[in-house]
Amino acid sequence: MLKRGALGEFLRYNLVGIVNTMVGFSIIFSLMFMGVSPVLSNLMGYAIGSVVSFYLNSRYTFKSTQPTKAQVVKFFTILLLSYFLNLLTLQWLLELINPYLAQFFSAVVYTVSSFLLVKFIVFKES
Repeated sequence: MLKRGALGEFLRYNLVGIVNTMVGFSIIFSLMFMGVSPVLSNLMGYAIGSVVSFYLNSRYTFKSTQPTKAQVVKFFTILLLSYFLNLLTLQWLLELINPYLAQFFSAVVYTVSSFLLVKFIVFKES
């Protein structure tokens, strides 16, 4: 069950997500435009976006002033898991729809899974 204040965290997570999405998709779409494969572009965009995401979410969303080593490890493990869910979705959708739309829909899978896992596993004390 969500605690009091979870709505604020959710809103901040989404604001951070907007920034992170702009960074990640800028990288993904720029690489795709330059001829890099959608899968490799996706990997590069999410890798760089993950670093931005940890910094902003730990400081801004969940207000963790001193992230622990355990939080860092859990955070990137969860992002890796969410990335693989994203990648599976992307590869499936690439066979069905436009690659740009496939990137968008696979990002939804990534966002929902990563928020829930980060909220309840990494920053559950916040």
